[in-house]
Amino acid sequence: MIIYKLFSIIFYLIAGPVFVLSSIVLLFIGLFYLPLFYSLSKFFCRLILLSFGAIIKISGSFPKKGTFIIMMNHSSFLDIFLFPLIVNGRWSGVTAIENFKYPILSLLLHRVNAIPIERDNIQSAINSISMAEAVLQKEIHIGILPEGSRTTNGTMLPFKKGPFHMAINTKTPILPIGVSGAFSCKPKNRWWIKPGLIAMKIGSPIYVDKYSSKNLDSLMSMVKNEILLLQK
Repeated sequence: MIIYKLFSIIFYLIAGPVFVLSSIVLLFIGLFYLPLFYSLSKFFCRLILLSFGAIIKISGSFPKKGTFIIMMNHSSFLDIFLFPLIVNGRWSGVTAIENFKYPILSLLLHRVNAIPIERDNIQSAINSISMAEAVLQKEIHIGILPEGSRTTNGTMLPFKKGPFHMAINTKTPILPIGVSGAFSCKPKNRWWIKPGLIAMKIGSPIYVDKYSSKNLDSLMSMVKNEILLLQK
């Protein structure tokens, strides 16, 4: 453990500048030429993850056609850098409303059609679902972490219902992604890093046409079980 802590200091010293420089480059590219932003985000996210000692292995392939609500388990702050690696085409996501308070970042978030959410405000959550539905109509994939917050023990937390209402309302299929290794690398309740492999498995689309608000729990259970299987 002492060795990991010593190495972690080195990783943070490397990862800090890499993250800042990568973010600045992506930020300005995104403001002026969005297609290049989507293309380069994969490279820069891999670079940031590597600076944290994370080696990425991706299994499965992203569907060539269709628009999806992409759901993956949430075990580390590294998840935000993992998501762009598996998506093809335009994508967006749900982010804390506080991020829209930063002028330049706010411009980029608007450019990628990011959806603001205020977690403790029910009305805000409802509005966010409506905004997300409008984004899906533009054929932009939306990434969602259905647990809402990071696990602190490696076990998936209960899912929030909002993303599943969104899927049913728009008839958008859900693409499950299972992530393993991110929790071991850097969980929420540990400051030091344990370098290693992070595996991502892309599942098969789950179509929601036969579901409604009446059998929402069944859909949630199916998606959760599928993500659990993909983590193995």
